[in-house]
Amino acid sequence: MIEFSDSKADRGVTPVVGVITVVAVTIILASIAGAYFVGLTDDIGETPSFTALELDFEEEPVPGNNYGDLRWDIEVTHTGGEDVSADEILVHLDHGDQRITGDINRSMQSGDTVELIVVHNNQGGGIVEDIECDEVNVACRLAGDDGNYPDDEEVQLRMIHEPSDTILYEEDVDISGEYGIYDGEDNPEITDETLTFA
Repeated sequence: MIEFSDSKADRGVTPVVGVITVVAVTIILASIAGAYFVGLTDDIGETPSFTALELDFEEEPVPGNNYGDLRWDIEVTHTGGEDVSADEILVHLDHGDQRITGDINRSMQSGDTVELIVVHNNQGGGIVEDIECDEVNVACRLAGDDGNYPDDEEVQLRMIHEPSDTILYEEDVDISGEYGIYDGEDNPEITDETLTFA
């Protein structure tokens, strides 16, 4: 006895399996994409939500000084947008292999400016232009002697959003070449110093 198969029924199995396979693949891809985008969203949450910070560097002589002393002023200004929380921002001032790090230990609102001052004083005095060298945002450096500081005639200025490790600003700035960050050879405790903007 010859049996004939129901060709219509057999043909119906293939589309059903195909649909199930497509649905399964779609679900898997959707899961992978969802996990990926959720990860991206988490990362986005770590990036700074503000863009209105300015970083300025200025080198200028110390007024009324007969020894050729000068100072570096580094300012962070909040020009608009959301408040910046304390400890979110770091500034690195690098000269050769020497570094001064500035942190901000208070919240900043739009219009606020904070400053670091590096005074290059040939006389090594404790006070320059009414600036106290032991203030949290001041570094006084004996300068002007060959070998006391790196030879590089530029410094690198970098502002970093610490939670996300995002570089917000980076610039190489020309300096006079007669001064620099004291290398701490005789005073290693002042090498790689951390100051607080004020």
